[in-house]
Parts: sequence; C-alpha cells; structure tokens
Amino acid sequence: METTNVSCYSIDLTKEEAARWTEVIERERGVAARLVAEAAADLERVPELFRWVFAQLYRASGGLYRGEIGSWAEGLGVSPGTATMLNCAYELSHLRSPKLLGCTAGVRWIDGLGIVHLRNLDWPLRGLGDATRLFSFHRRHRHFVTVGVPGQVGVLSGMLPHAYSVTINWAPPASRPAFQFGPAFLLRDVLETCDRYEDAVKFLKRTRLSTSVFFTVCGIEKDQACVIERTQNEAVVREMTEGILVQANHHVAERFRRNNEELRQMEEGEEEPFIQDSGKRMEALGRALEELSSCCLPEEAGKRLTAAPIRNQYTCQRMVFCPGANVVRVWRRIESVQP
Repeated sequence: METTNVSCYSIDLTKEEAARWTEVIERERGVAARLVAEAAADLERVPELFRWVFAQLYRASGGLYRGEIGSWAEGLGVSPGTATMLNCAYELSHLRSPKLLGCTAGVRWIDGLGIVHLRNLDWPLRGLGDATRLFSFHRRHRHFVTVGVPGQVGVLSGMLPHAYSVTINWAPPASRPAFQFGPAFLLRDVLETCDRYEDAVKFLKRTRLSTSVFFTVCGIEKDQACVIERTQNEAVVREMTEGILVQANHHVAERFRRNNEELRQMEEGEEEPFIQDSGKRMEALGRALEELSSCCLPEEAGKRLTAAPIRNQYTCQRMVFCPGANVVRVWRRIESVQP
C-alpha cells in the first residue's frame, strides 16, 4: 500500500549542526529508532570498538556533518560510531558482500512542467517507506528539498527549485570504498552550494568519491539532463538523447562495463540475476516514458513508476521532481500503521 501523506520538516542551516535536527528528533524519535534497529541488524557482528574506530577515521578524513550525526546518536541513544556507520550505509554496501540495492530513474520533457525527473528507491529495509519524510533545508534565502528518513543526514534524492534535481542510484563497486566524499554527502553539499545545473554536474563529475555511484541530474532547459556514471576517480556523462534518459544499476558507458562483472559475482542465490533485472527495469521505464503524453500532470508521470518490474518488492519510495515548475510529488510504501 502507498500513501502521499508525507510529513515535511524545515532544517535551518544557519544553526549549529548539533541543533539543526532538534525538532525532527523530538517528533520522530520512535520512527527513527525502529528504522535504526532494523538497519543496525547488519552491524550486530561489528564490535563497538571497531565502530568507534570507524567514526574516528571519518572525522580524521574530514567527513561532513559530524555534528548532525552526533546529535542523532545522542537523541537515539546509540554510539557515534553506530550512527556514523549507518549514515555511511551506501559506502559499506560496497564492502561487505551487500544485499543488492536497486533503484530506477528516468527523465523526459513534459509541456507545462518542463524536465520531469522520476525515481523509485528500492531498499531492503521494510520500515523505510513508513519513515519517509520531506526535508526543506534553508540558509537565509536559499532553500532546497530532499526526500529522506529521520536519522539520515546525507541525501539520496533532492531538488533546488528553479535550478535542478539530482538522485542517486546504486552502482557496482569498482574498488574498495575509501574515506573521500560519500555520494550522499556530496549530493547534499552540492545542493547547499551549487546554484546552476552546470555547476552541479561539474562538481558531481570532478569530485573524488569514496566509491562508485550513478547520479541522474536534471535542469530546467530541454537539453539539461544527464546520468553521471562514477567511480572513485573517473566519470562518464551520458546526455539525454531523443528526449528520454533512464538509469538503473548497471553501467552503460563502455569505459565502465567491466565493473558489471561485480554484479554477476554478487548475484549468486538471487531468483533472477540482478544485472538482468536492472536491464529489464531500464527497458520498462524507457517504454513507459515513450508512451507518456507530452502534456500531463505529475501524478500521471508518477504512475509510470508503478509497473513491474520498475516497482518491486523492495520499492519504498516513488517520486517526481519538476525543478523548472518547482513541483515535488512523493509516494511512500506503508508496511504498518504507526501511532
């Protein structure tokens, strides 16, 4: 079951980091605690000493938003090391024989809306849909919106109104993750600092990363849409051609296709090979976008994300961004009725 009932919170970036999430922590402590408990199950075998060391390495490497992570750790009664590791879940997914994390994104121009950016987030945490929230970050006159969950300070999906939107898709690892910019932290930093589509693409393309990722970026002009296929040090930018652009979880760029072999090594025991599923999701969304009316409402565009296999058992968030029209639509999967 899905609902469009998604709470929204305002995050004041002029405040000290430790105070930015106070209201969210007070109101969402129970929701965040349930999600953290589910996510932390993967850390049960990680000694607390190692978690402490991880947090120290994150600090020593200049990791961003440590004050925010610390406030969540205190509010939820977990160690800073645990909170840091959970906020680095994307990077850690490339380290410990992960459950494969699927996501599907697509872009098309719609008359009256401009560039329309569709995205499903697939994640094997049952409580993530229930916990989905909108966050409006602001620093004086600048503001941007993200789709996330309480306790998560990085960004997987976000939009700077009248400028651009960006979403992250999981990519197969090209090497062991390091302690440079995590993709979710870089995306938030870009939303805080980059005013234009071109600036966002440049920073997402050139900044050294901790690990591989796919960024889908959309601007406000007809030709402003691309997928940035990233490894730690390299990037290939795939521009939108013929009016449609789609991305799932395998490399399309010839330079990085060898990294798809990592998927084949990870998919042992899967009911269907993950790389095959990734290709099917891309093909299905491409067809759905081709069939979409050239003039429609965001809700109609969002329905294109509900067809199988684009929506699947792990889909917990469905969203549409229209940066030119300053429109955001979010649907979240409900697993249970929360008090």
